[in-house]
Amino acid sequence: MMNLLSKKTYAFLLLMVSILSFAQSVPPPPDNPESGDIGGYPASPIDAYTVILFLLAITMIIFFALKQKQRILE
Repeated sequence: MMNLLSKKTYAFLLLMVSILSFAQSVPPPPDNPESGDIGGYPASPIDAYTVILFLLAITMIIFFALKQKQRILE
């Protein structure tokens, strides 16, 4: 049981590291933004803390939904 739990923990941590590393990269601006097309940097890039807050919110929703479901079943 502990081996399965540690494997899932390592897989989750690997996923988190990969998501956070992609969140830190900013795409380069277009070559010629003066050409009349919409271009330039995004208005608000997604930073690592935004990704962490999103994942924390999803985790809290799942936790409280499961806790509420356990209360109903009791």
